[in-house]
Amino acid sequence: MREDSRGLLRHVGALSFPRPTGSPAEAEAARYVRERLGEWGIEHREESFPAVADMNWFPISAALASLSGIAISRWFPWPGAIVAALAPFLLWHALTRADSPLRALLPRARSRNVIARVPARERKGKLVAVLAHLDTNRCRRAWSAAGARAISIGAAVTTGIYSAAALLLLAGAAAGSPRLGYAALPLGIYAAATLGFLLWELRMPFSPGANDNAAAVAVALELAARLAREPLERTEVWVCFTGAEETDHRGAKELLRRHPELRDAWFIVLEGVGAGELTLTTREGVLFRYGPDPELLRWANEVAAARPGLGLSPGEMSIVCETQALRRRGCRALTVAGRDPATGVLPRWHSPDDLPRYISPKDLASALEFLGALLRFLDGRDPRRGPR
Repeated sequence: MREDSRGLLRHVGALSFPRPTGSPAEAEAARYVRERLGEWGIEHREESFPAVADMNWFPISAALASLSGIAISRWFPWPGAIVAALAPFLLWHALTRADSPLRALLPRARSRNVIARVPARERKGKLVAVLAHLDTNRCRRAWSAAGARAISIGAAVTTGIYSAAALLLLAGAAAGSPRLGYAALPLGIYAAATLGFLLWELRMPFSPGANDNAAAVAVALELAARLAREPLERTEVWVCFTGAEETDHRGAKELLRRHPELRDAWFIVLEGVGAGELTLTTREGVLFRYGPDPELLRWANEVAAARPGLGLSPGEMSIVCETQALRRRGCRALTVAGRDPATGVLPRWHSPDDLPRYISPKDLASALEFLGALLRFLDGRDPRRGPR
């Protein structure tokens, strides 16, 4: 355990620097992962793909749609109302899918996944994928540990205001009454303020991301090393170090697109497992909630209950991670995360003080031990169960 902790902390220290999606720093983190896997003789590959460059481009496009619709409606009521109606839809799409129908028009960057494959000792019967993302997010005002309590309220209020503006414009166009359209102008002030705030956030620096998510990458690396020494009997394990989790979950989406065999896999997503209460998340999300695969959660709870010293327990979290993308595509997925009980999010989430000195060696080692136990448990399950 002590030697594992030293190795885990070395990885965290080596990876704790700002790693924006698609940046040279993210590529450097991927290089570090590849070098460690190569040293251990583990089969791996890197796959690159285009991703949205910053998560703010999704709400920026929604704010622009609302403002543009209100402005256009002064001269062209119906086109303006239709453009304004795009705003709540774009925001809903971002919150539920981490994506946008306008994705092709948004600024993009080149991100990457590093995929390690550890074959089963005998003939492969099952497949498990463990995910840990490489990139970090900006030090934000809202989507951060400090603003955690306001995220759901802000998302609900913004969606409501955009919807109200669109309804007023649609009613004004249908009734031929410009007064209803004018009533949307105060709501346009809110959209303008939101747009200004989102553009200002694009100037914020990036978090060093020791817990989110260097800690998870460290655990995934050491898990791959253990599996290389002692493979599972009938289960092949893919340890996937994904890019663009902090923007549009493109790494997870690309895994499924390029490797359709993964649709029959069990997925375990690691988020911030170096601090806080180690949690098997039962519900996640901000405004629109989602949950893990019920059967996988039940099995994980059984494994955790059999090892109370590891300190894992079920709980809800106000986060949106790659499990959302996997569950929306019918995959069996579960998040293992570190939870701050005071905020319901990752400790020091999207903060400048997400530093190695706040990482718990015990939490890292416990997460690693739990993963090993869960994988051995899954190795004994029926491989013919399809995705839910």
